[in-house]
Amino acid sequence: MSQQQKKSQTPNFYLLGKDFVYESTSKDDMEILFNQLGRLTKIAPVYFVYGNHKSKTKFTKINSITKSQKNNIIILNDQEVHFSNITLIGRKDYTNKSKKKTKDYNLTNKTYNIVLDHQPQGTKENIKNNVDLQLSGHTHNGQMFPLSYSYHLQPDFAGNYGKKAFKHCTKIISSGLVGWGFPIRTEGICEYVVVNITPKK
Repeated sequence: MSQQQKKSQTPNFYLLGKDFVYESTSKDDMEILFNQLGRLTKIAPVYFVYGNHKSKTKFTKINSITKSQKNNIIILNDQEVHFSNITLIGRKDYTNKSKKKTKDYNLTNKTYNIVLDHQPQGTKENIKNNVDLQLSGHTHNGQMFPLSYSYHLQPDFAGNYGKKAFKHCTKIISSGLVGWGFPIRTEGICEYVVVNITPKK
């Protein structure tokens, strides 16, 4: 691989959409995980949002949040980050009743606006409020049949997997690097997604 190829594949930042740990994840495994994820910060900033398992796990009991901050992983909990021409919003999980609305961020079309949201909900709201890209996970592409079909029945363009365009907004739902509960996957693959954003000419 040439130096030019390496440079072109170096990300501006990493986005972690949760579901790395669950109710049964041990303290030792959590610490190992965040030590490994912290290595990514040597390449580019790493941003992390909570998922729907956060309140059920040992996260708040074992000091994992402090551990991740020491590893320079930046937790976005209904917060925004501004780059030169990009605004990044990391949202609380859909199940959190105190979650801010997209309209509360006062997004404009002067920057490219990205929403990192664990669950693929809120698409209609995002379209109305100048969101250009919504990145989500949660579904694991169904993981096991017939769950892959149930996500399509959820309201507000929830969806199951893949890339879809709604007017000016693009939505990408990843199948994720792991599954949930059972160590079984009959639907889709484990993956990480590389997103290239090209300015309009």
